[in-house]
Amino acid sequence: MIAWAVPSGGFPFASYREGQREALEAAREAFDDGKRFVVIEAPTGAGKSAIAVALAREAGSSYVLTAQKVLQQQYHRDFPELALMKGRSNYPCLVAPTHAAAAPCLTGRRFPACDDCPYFVAKDVAMAASAVTLNYAYYLAELNYAGGFRDRELLVLDEAHNAEGALMGFVQVTLGEAWLARAGITRRLPPPLGDEAYFDFAEDLVPELLERGRELDSELRSGDLPEAATLARLQAKQWLDTQLARLELLVGSRDEDGVDWVVERRRAPNGESLEFKPVEVAPFAEPLLFRGTRKVLMLSATVLDPRTFLRGLGIEEDDAAVIRTPSSFPPENRPLVLQPVTRLTRHHLAAGLPKLVDAIAELFERHADEKGVIHAHSYRIARAIEQGLPEEHRWRVVTHHDAAERDAALEAHLASDEPTVLLSPSMTEGIDLVEDLARWQVLCKVPYPYLGDPQVARRMERDPGWYDWRTCLSIVQAYGRSVRSEDDYAVTYLLDADFPGYLRRQRARLPGWFLEAFREA
Repeated sequence: MIAWAVPSGGFPFASYREGQREALEAAREAFDDGKRFVVIEAPTGAGKSAIAVALAREAGSSYVLTAQKVLQQQYHRDFPELALMKGRSNYPCLVAPTHAAAAPCLTGRRFPACDDCPYFVAKDVAMAASAVTLNYAYYLAELNYAGGFRDRELLVLDEAHNAEGALMGFVQVTLGEAWLARAGITRRLPPPLGDEAYFDFAEDLVPELLERGRELDSELRSGDLPEAATLARLQAKQWLDTQLARLELLVGSRDEDGVDWVVERRRAPNGESLEFKPVEVAPFAEPLLFRGTRKVLMLSATVLDPRTFLRGLGIEEDDAAVIRTPSSFPPENRPLVLQPVTRLTRHHLAAGLPKLVDAIAELFERHADEKGVIHAHSYRIARAIEQGLPEEHRWRVVTHHDAAERDAALEAHLASDEPTVLLSPSMTEGIDLVEDLARWQVLCKVPYPYLGDPQVARRMERDPGWYDWRTCLSIVQAYGRSVRSEDDYAVTYLLDADFPGYLRRQRARLPGWFLEAFREA
């Protein structure tokens, strides 16, 4: 860590990194000037968590939100004063062989061992602590459904570019035939007669969910059910409660100005489902995320376009200050190499994939003794690479074929002493491939959001800048997976032939520390 001055206030370390003091002082000044929102854009290694902890200490009471449990653990490990709180399913039940999310206490029954319940012990500690770290999903559920956590002075959103997605995940409604049947509701989805028929179906379902919820409550409180049946009804009741709250939000918000929803009918092995999403979550940010806190600090390496970022969360520009810090990582340690091989848009994908595989095979040879990561963007591209690589390289590939296998693939790559190469369409964020865990990486394709999602398509029509912002965000986030400190090094290859033109058009959105790393192929 570079010493720039002796820290003051609540800063948790003995010295500052480059840009930390300036960012911290600017944030304090903005809050003192009456700004409710302060956004700090700082690259990997800038020490954002130390800034968050300093302001949390000075605020006196705070929530620190992260997108992932592993980041919560990191906060708690580095700053033990932050109480750690997770969802019920992360704590064992002391009464039954299950976790707290399916514990007998949810039926109203109580046992002597419940006094030492790990979940409620942790919650009591968190509620009493001046600062607590939670993930977005748990915080939103507690704030809006469960209750218990009081209002606090400061809300910290780490990895704040994920806040919009977290809100979307919280308010979207999924109604599947399999889950309806499991909950005891014998309703089929309506025929595909248009969106209005789907919305009418959702509205008509509300009283049925209410009635079935009361029936399940009565059955659970009777105490006459076998253990397996009790667990099944508990799970059904939890699903009903969650969907009912979201349905009521959907039905109520459709009558409000500026709140539009889209619906998609999906097919899966366990039956069909309807997925309802708002086109934008901005109308829900204040009532569901920001309420109860006087100040909001947002931290991210990829704000990129402050106007688009703030608009996505319904924040007025005059009510926010945006602070940017430089990267202290030498650009020669993190070169970005444009090596256009082929186009990979929908019409060119079939012809382009063999050329892509050949280029990646050459990189396997160039980095024969080094671990790497390949960001494939889609499972189709990942399969083509896995199957098309020559046999002498294929043994190095560690991949996954669906989301359920993702964590196991990552762990296998981290644990192996061999020069494995992690191949994935979904590891552009939230993984830390420090030092020898990735000395090279590949971005196969410009990572445009999927326009087959009706919500994404409608949002792009309404706000084309948002679509490009999300694409740039994915590029910069992927780039940041491999170089994690000033002494670390790795090279990143961009292989899509559309990268040069796209990055040239988006130059104004991309950070200077990103642009300065480009090198000739």
